[in-house]
Amino acid sequence: MRTMNTIEGLEIADLLAFDAIYSHKSVSKAASALDVPQPTVSRRLAGLRQSFGDQLFVRTRHGMEPTPVGRTLADAIQDVVNIYQGRLQHASRFEPLTSTRAFRICASDFGHLLTLPPLHEWADKRAPNVRFVAVPLDKTPLIDRLESGEVDIALGGFPNLYAGVMEQTLFRESYACLVRREHPTIGSKMSIHEFKRARHIVVSSHLLGHIHQEVEKRLMELCPPNHVRIIAESFLLSALVVERTDLVVTLPGKASEFLGDRLSSLRRVEPPIELPGFDVKQYWHSRFHKDPGNEWLRRAIASAIGSPSAALPGQKNTPAVNV
Repeated sequence: MRTMNTIEGLEIADLLAFDAIYSHKSVSKAASALDVPQPTVSRRLAGLRQSFGDQLFVRTRHGMEPTPVGRTLADAIQDVVNIYQGRLQHASRFEPLTSTRAFRICASDFGHLLTLPPLHEWADKRAPNVRFVAVPLDKTPLIDRLESGEVDIALGGFPNLYAGVMEQTLFRESYACLVRREHPTIGSKMSIHEFKRARHIVVSSHLLGHIHQEVEKRLMELCPPNHVRIIAESFLLSALVVERTDLVVTLPGKASEFLGDRLSSLRRVEPPIELPGFDVKQYWHSRFHKDPGNEWLRRAIASAIGSPSAALPGQKNTPAVNV
């Protein structure tokens, strides 16, 4: 009798490997997403190539690209994988007290710093053996990482996520500046003239799809080019550089408050310009909306860092739904 474990002579693990390579365009990234050794995925791919009499994927400068045969198979294999994972998730249960699951949370450096300590404390007795993996933002499209399951939850403000991604607003964020306490020209308040005259470190996120790119763009427009001394991709690194220089950094308010409270050599100054605030949200893919573990993680994050007035989670442009 044919079962979900054997499809046309192939094991479901073969199809999972194909789907992961197709999604990530890399054998090593596919192995990471599946949490198996890379040689295992390579062996699966070799078996698939033999079964179909085709290379299926070829190496290019853009990664592993499907051949025409591979592209033809992709939709059918993804349908089978979705059915299998849907049944598996429906049948599975998540027991926080005994689970050893590793949840992968993607965020900026400060997003992890803001989230992981309270999440650890909240889950300490509720899920003592669960692990949280801090996944950095990179140039890989975040929607692909959520859809493939490589990332369970993304935290921050990502306006470019679209179809298939669900979200929950956790709190509202604004912006502030940090300078060193003994800054020679900037006091407790900063004028627009002082702001433009100062030299800056600008945190860049324009390649990552984060909403901070709007503020980055505004800062680059306001500051003379020769006054943007350093461009960095880390909020924490930027603050530590400011601590030892006369530079100014503009960053989300909770980050400036957190760092200003802990680093006595830094102080917080309100920016003399109006900067757009943003909603900090958690994002997940609809493929995993009913996964018991993902549901638990979303509740845990909302309980650990969400404001009491946080919006109920829902899919974009649709009425909110409970998790």
